[in-house]
Amino acid sequence: MPAPDSDASEADEPKSSGPGGPGQTGPGGPNLNRLARGGALNLVGAAVAGVQGLALVFLVAHLYSQRVAGTFFAATSLFIILQAVSGLGTDAGLLRWLPRHLALGDRGAARRTVPLALVPVAATALAAGLVLALTAPWTAGHIGADDPGQAVGMVRVLALFLPLAGAHDALLAATRGYGSMRPTVLVDKILRQTLQVAGVVVAALLTDDAVWLALAWAAPYLPCLVVALLWYLKISRSGRAGAPAAAEAGTPSGWRPLAGDFWRFTAPRAFAQICQTAFQRADIVLVAALSSPREAAIYTAATRFIVISQLVTQAVQNVMQPAVSRLMALADRAGAQRVFAVCASWNLALAWPVHLSIAVGAPVYVGSFGEGYRGSGEVVTVVLAMAMLVATATGARDVMLLMAGRSGLSLVNQSAALGVNLVLNVLLIPPFGIAGAAVARACGLLVRTLLALVQVRRILDMTPASAGLFWAGGSALVSFAAVPLAVRLAAGSSEAALAGGLVPGAMLYLALLWAGRERLSLTAFASLLPGRRGRAALAGAAVSPATETTSARSMHAHGN
Repeated sequence: MPAPDSDASEADEPKSSGPGGPGQTGPGGPNLNRLARGGALNLVGAAVAGVQGLALVFLVAHLYSQRVAGTFFAATSLFIILQAVSGLGTDAGLLRWLPRHLALGDRGAARRTVPLALVPVAATALAAGLVLALTAPWTAGHIGADDPGQAVGMVRVLALFLPLAGAHDALLAATRGYGSMRPTVLVDKILRQTLQVAGVVVAALLTDDAVWLALAWAAPYLPCLVVALLWYLKISRSGRAGAPAAAEAGTPSGWRPLAGDFWRFTAPRAFAQICQTAFQRADIVLVAALSSPREAAIYTAATRFIVISQLVTQAVQNVMQPAVSRLMALADRAGAQRVFAVCASWNLALAWPVHLSIAVGAPVYVGSFGEGYRGSGEVVTVVLAMAMLVATATGARDVMLLMAGRSGLSLVNQSAALGVNLVLNVLLIPPFGIAGAAVARACGLLVRTLLALVQVRRILDMTPASAGLFWAGGSALVSFAAVPLAVRLAAGSSEAALAGGLVPGAMLYLALLWAGRERLSLTAFASLLPGRRGRAALAGAAVSPATETTSARSMHAHGN
């Protein structure tokens, strides 16, 4: 394998090095045009979900008291943590094993892998829901001390929908494993969150009972589960992702070997997934318990921008994971390095403008939720925005470890980050409030990021560094830090001043991205363009059947 640095720099060039043409490095190499198309679809979903997520927090903050809002945010954060516990890490397991089985031509093994994940998830989610319902009075006493009566009702409503949410997530992960991104985007990112926002508005208009607020948030999991199930059945039976008939005729893999392979990989990931979700949500619960529901509401609003970054990252990772898994199965480490480096530059180019804009415009951002959210909320926003710059600049490190079969290392990293976060939260929240919670989360985030970055470099000999990564980072700093800060120093921190800095900054950023399109491999997105140019890009990305390997052909046939 070539040296990682050479691979990373090679990712900046949109040239063809194989029969696939532009965006294709060879018969089994990464198809950047396909990644671009799948990534563009995911970005649409991420944009919609990000707007809907902010709208949800904004509506709850304005339609309900800070006491009710804080209890709601703590209760839903607990729900999401238990949802991750119930998931048992099967999303990563499905995204590793389904593409591998399909790449090797074993459709039967792919079909049998899904129930191996779905049945334990449904059973665990049902058990978790029962425990949550039975312990609702105790739980409500800690997260909703100001009004434990309403908090009990909220917790019990959420417990009822926990099994549905677990099965919903597993089925959508299976559709991604089959190479289809549309179900996740349309069902989870758009449909579910649109129904949640609409439900919150209707609930607020009809009653001020917080229990109905919880029901409005959780109920959309039911119709979304039905749609996800029907979509999975259609994809798995259609044969779009299938292998040639000759491969189908081979001896199918047995249940026991499949289960052994799947759970040996997935078991460590189950605990890592729990740690990861707890890391993202436990601080909200701890702020409610160690400080007050009001402080939890402020902290949730101040940190909500992180969800936008996470959605952007997931949009890139959702198309990256199956591609890396396939390339690892085909022993194409150079191709996997190329995907890693290119996706890292795309992720930074999308995420840094968000974090830099939020940091510069912290007074405007936090103030949009109401006057009661100003002050300490601004400190929280700036601290975490700076930490997220580091995290989003280093690529999808955890994906590389997982797709290389290193789920144990992922568990170590997530556990270390969660441990640092929890200990510092307990130590810092009582004396410093939500500012202490922000410092705790930032420290845990940096620990997780640096550990994974070192491991990917030393064990896999891969790096996210590339000319495109540095170009995107420099462009974002100039456009969304230097320009808006200069305007803020001259004109103050009003909404008009912020817009006066961000609008020209955004225009400059687009110009810089266009100038660096070759370094960033943005030419892969030409396949999205209509007309002759788009058709030419698509034709160039297609792999000749005469030269394509069987396993590569089976994988390229079903992407979105």
